[in-house]
Amino acid sequence: MKTDLSPWGLTLGRIRDDILLPGSPERCASRVAVDDSTGRTWMLEQLKPGQFDSRERIGRALTTLSDAGVPVPAYVAADGRYCVEQGGAYWQLSPFIFGDPLPQPEFVDDAARGVSLGQFIAGMRFVSSAASDEFLNVPRFDLEAYVNELMAVMAPRRVDLHEALLPVLGVLAPLFDVWHDLPVALCQGDFHPLNVIWNDTQVGAVIDWEFMGLRPVLFDVANCLGCVGIEDPHALVRGLAPALLKTLRDQGQLDPADLALLPEMILGMRFAWMSEWLRKQDEEMAQLEVRYMRLLGNSIDTLLPVWEQMLGMKG
Repeated sequence: MKTDLSPWGLTLGRIRDDILLPGSPERCASRVAVDDSTGRTWMLEQLKPGQFDSRERIGRALTTLSDAGVPVPAYVAADGRYCVEQGGAYWQLSPFIFGDPLPQPEFVDDAARGVSLGQFIAGMRFVSSAASDEFLNVPRFDLEAYVNELMAVMAPRRVDLHEALLPVLGVLAPLFDVWHDLPVALCQGDFHPLNVIWNDTQVGAVIDWEFMGLRPVLFDVANCLGCVGIEDPHALVRGLAPALLKTLRDQGQLDPADLALLPEMILGMRFAWMSEWLRKQDEEMAQLEVRYMRLLGNSIDTLLPVWEQMLGMKG
């Protein structure tokens, strides 16, 4: 992997093979941590073919958020562009953010993390209008179409999982019926605790913005809480989860109508995780996921009343 930092006005110091890079390595062709000659650490990414347009758009949006004080590792521009061509490939450079390890599964009980996550989401809402403009012409994610496509793929290949998940589809009908009418906001797109660089229990930065775009306003919340619940389903009503929701409420970012569909959204978005486990051929996680999804489906009418009571938003 080429490690030339000169397009950004920097001189390479050393490659940091000793650093374990957080986030998903599959979001780009390759990546490496490097120090420049002053000792500052960066992450250098080589892009996959076809990523230029989306990464340029994300680069512009992250700069807007960063300039407004949102803790994101914004890409560094070179000659007005965030994707730099070298050697027949495109590259991006961003500051490497050091952080603390996330204790699993203990983090689900930490209300302070929930408060910090809620503050991040609310903060992004307050300043994201200019960044949102970058995605106005990008096709919106259609959850129903995604779920139906995945189920069609699973039907002949994984009959067991397909049959186990069929009852879940009926539970999701109310969400599918209104999906295209839901208010939207700029979302990170893959928001969960492992895509956060933690400073103790506080959000130091949020990484992996590849799925950034306009989504239903509680899209990121649903993905995050879904990841909390798979650690321990009871954690959806204690510790991090209610603290996150209370913070959004206190910041004026939790509408009762959106909250009413949050359980269904959590469930619906678990199909993306099922797709991930199947793609990776992780049978243990696929089996855990199907049990979790069926549990969510059976609990869909009980979760919302508990949240409403906790939040003082009784419907």
